[in-house]
Amino acid sequence: MARPAVKKRDIEQAAIALFATKGLARTTIKDIAGEAGVTEGALYRHYSGKNEMAWELFRQEIERFADGLGPRLFEAGAGAAARLERSVRFIFSYYHEHPVEFAFIMLTQHGFPEEQAMPAEVNPNDMTVRFVREAMDDGAVPDGDAALYAGLVMGVVLQPLVMHRYDRLRLTPAVVDAVVAATARVLQLSAE
Repeated sequence: MARPAVKKRDIEQAAIALFATKGLARTTIKDIAGEAGVTEGALYRHYSGKNEMAWELFRQEIERFADGLGPRLFEAGAGAAARLERSVRFIFSYYHEHPVEFAFIMLTQHGFPEEQAMPAEVNPNDMTVRFVREAMDDGAVPDGDAALYAGLVMGVVLQPLVMHRYDRLRLTPAVVDAVVAATARVLQLSAE
């Protein structure tokens, strides 16, 4: 009886790996079935097609990522600088522990129709904007455009990961420390 669950998990893992390497548009149902070692019919028993599968997998992965990021970013009683540092370190750790899933999130995030947008509570972009706004409200970050600051922080954090993925940067503890320091400088975080 457990075999269908195993097959579904095999299909999902194959799909995520293919979406992370080939991209959403270039990955076919045939590719996924072949990689998972199942027939195309087995795939259709679980999903109506590639787009439904991709969206469901993307949603699951974003929620898993947000479940780890949210408690660090919005930890009650902790200062903005400490929360930012813990969040940046979590992102690098998550990338290290789940490189395929992270690449899948990064490469497919813009491949879905707007009506399939993630809720703000689990959307890392929205979470970052909320963090910046709250830090501004608390006086830890100077007033400004929260979305702009959030975008700058995300660029500082994510671009080194992209560069690592393409073998242009080695991720060392010193690199993570530099990214933590750079995000604090971007936000002009006041000392706690």
